[in-house]
Amino acid sequence: MTPPTTTGTEPDKAQPAPGAPRGGLLRRVDPAGLTPLAWPIYLELMSGVIAGIITVVWVGRLGAAELSAVTVASSLENVLLGVILAVSGGATVALSRAVGAEDHSRVKRVLGTTWRVTVVVTAVTCVTLFLIREPLARLILGENDARALQLAHDYLSIAIPGIAVYYGQNAVDSAFKAHGDTRTPMRMAMLANGILLVLDPVLIFGLLGMPELGVTGAALALVTSRTLVLLWTVGLYLRADFRRRAHQADDGSAADQPSPLREIWQAGTPMAVDFFVRMTAGMLVVGVIARFGTDQVAAYGAITKGLLVLSMAAYAIRQAATIAAARARGAGEEQGLTDTRSSTIRLGVGWSLLSGIIVLVGAAPALRLTTDDPAVHHAASGQAPWMAVYIALLLCNVVLSGVFLGGGQGGVLAYVTLASAGLQAVLAPALSSTALELRGVWLAMIANAFTQTLTLLLLAVKANSAVPTATHEASAES
Repeated sequence: MTPPTTTGTEPDKAQPAPGAPRGGLLRRVDPAGLTPLAWPIYLELMSGVIAGIITVVWVGRLGAAELSAVTVASSLENVLLGVILAVSGGATVALSRAVGAEDHSRVKRVLGTTWRVTVVVTAVTCVTLFLIREPLARLILGENDARALQLAHDYLSIAIPGIAVYYGQNAVDSAFKAHGDTRTPMRMAMLANGILLVLDPVLIFGLLGMPELGVTGAALALVTSRTLVLLWTVGLYLRADFRRRAHQADDGSAADQPSPLREIWQAGTPMAVDFFVRMTAGMLVVGVIARFGTDQVAAYGAITKGLLVLSMAAYAIRQAATIAAARARGAGEEQGLTDTRSSTIRLGVGWSLLSGIIVLVGAAPALRLTTDDPAVHHAASGQAPWMAVYIALLLCNVVLSGVFLGGGQGGVLAYVTLASAGLQAVLAPALSSTALELRGVWLAMIANAFTQTLTLLLLAVKANSAVPTATHEASAES
């Protein structure tokens, strides 16, 4: 496979910086210029989703036990993403602020701290999980299928050390993103998928003279593809202009600046909390829906998997808003924050409404492409209208949360997410036990999403309304 032609030495020229002037309707809808930052992030996120699908397709041919083993690892990796978000997400915000302030010595200190923290977190995570990999597999799979447990143990024995590569990629990607280059992480994710697409069948089924390794081959293919791409990305990082400028900068005086570690922690913790809370709330909902039969769970699972195409776009805009807001805050540009809030409000509302319509019209018909079970189709038809309302509210607050994370209000976001998720946790089992039954679950989920969206929307509008009139006039003139 031919590697990407980008050298990684001029990331700031790869695409317009946030807030770059553009004309027409897009400028009015997106004054902060989030769209050029967001679409490569979307492709990067979708590459991760596709990587999981590629492995499942190949491993699924081996049997249910093999597929169960891979599912264990996938579930574990979803949890571990929340751990590294506290580092890589916080580093992206801290670096973006330093970039906005054009403080290369600060960039140097934050980069150094990011690498050190990543090494420590990676070592603790990998060693701990490797030692408990067998009981961990038993916890998820139970004790009934000895073969599935052995396969999960074999897969995790390779996949857990490979988490070091996954974490390292997240760390180096944060440096590119903070400097406005979201295309390099996108290209690297797509390259990893291309390598995985070739290695999976070769190592799983023993093609081209290789031994047939089954589930172990799937783990090796995943870790190998990620390792090769990480090495390539580190090479781009070492040659990047922003890294050279930071390396050559004087250490500067750190007396009047916050500790890089503290800044990363304060910025990253709300992201990790938000992720964990959303994931936990989703797991609890599945447990309540399970009371109403496997058909309802199957329909819910199939619809939510399909929604990844829509939800990843919201998360991409959120990342772009986080970067833009952090850079504006670092530069002390109130107009930049105002534009970012305006962009997130308009893009969030617009995309969430469009997504709701897509779900309402297309969820049930799309499900027919994956299953012929009439009971599941019936369940999906009943769930689609509720899911449409829920997704229209949920994706809006996902987009809005970016400006809070980058603008130094991550704590507010964490409190809002916790409170809303708590409301759902109480309402879902309570309402589902009444005559509302399954509709009670959806009402609880909608109440959660509505509370978050309304709160964040009001806070964002209020913040923009508080900006002096002169700033608005300057924006209009530009």
